[in-house]
Amino acid sequence: MYVPLWIIVPSGLLLFFLLARALRGRGRDMIETQRASSFEPGSDHLTVLAQPDVQAAIAARRKIEAIKLVRERTGLGLREAKLLVERQSRR
Repeated sequence: MYVPLWIIVPSGLLLFFLLARALRGRGRDMIETQRASSFEPGSDHLTVLAQPDVQAAIAARRKIEAIKLVRERTGLGLREAKLLVERQSRR
């Protein structure tokens, strides 16, 4: 079976560029995942944990309530607020 060269070359280039584009997006996802996992709380985040109502929620093992309080007062995402509260509750 004969396939003309003018069909093979553009098809191969198209396949190459599509594959390169698909793999390029994966690298960005991995970088974002690493950045999120390396969250370090700042001093303003730690002052929220020192507030009496947040401390009371952590002491009573009401983590969801504590996470909600931290999120609304700091503007952190769910994952970061959860990490912050869990670090505090381990102490």
